[in-house]
Amino acid sequence: MGLSDHLGRFWHSSEPMFGVIMVICFTSILRTNVAIAESMVWRIIDAALACCIAWGLVDGIFYAWELNYDRKKMERLVALSKSQANEESALSLLDENLTDTIIGTLNDHDRAHLYSRLLERIRDVDVGRVPLKNSVITVLITFCLVVGTAVIVLSPFALIPQVSTALLLSNALGIALLFFVGYWREEGLQLRMKFRSGIMTALVALIITIVTVYLGG
Repeated sequence: MGLSDHLGRFWHSSEPMFGVIMVICFTSILRTNVAIAESMVWRIIDAALACCIAWGLVDGIFYAWELNYDRKKMERLVALSKSQANEESALSLLDENLTDTIIGTLNDHDRAHLYSRLLERIRDVDVGRVPLKNSVITVLITFCLVVGTAVIVLSPFALIPQVSTALLLSNALGIALLFFVGYWREEGLQLRMKFRSGIMTALVALIITIVTVYLGG
């Protein structure tokens, strides 16, 4: 299984964004309070890292929980499909789960026909359970994406004694990471589309960061 099989392509590429945004929100204190920057820098770094650790663990647990929740819905759908008396409930559950996909763009007749064919095919499907190993991997992937990003963005403070210079490089690393995430997430092959996605991702994340900082987040 790849990363996107555990978290989905959008969310596993969004976790690094959360890490960057949280770190920049914390380190922005160093810019607004220059007088205490030198004495407070490591407290702020510790707080930023602790926040990212907590976020990575909690988000990972929720993703693992969602995997198990979705698997139970599959089990219920298979069970309903085996009984003619529960066909309406099975069709309703199918529609609930597929109407937000491209199938939802079909007309009612085509959608009903597709659902009926699906019910015939899934009656003997063995859904199984989500292995504990997959849940643990999901939590670890989320944790590493958030915390790993935070460590990269915070690394200049460990390497450069001058806080203002370290802050400048830290912010530059954060913006570069945001651009890379957007560039990589774009599934189109054209470079123009990838660069636009990278620029828009970095811009949106920076706007969120600025708003969060000014709201006291």
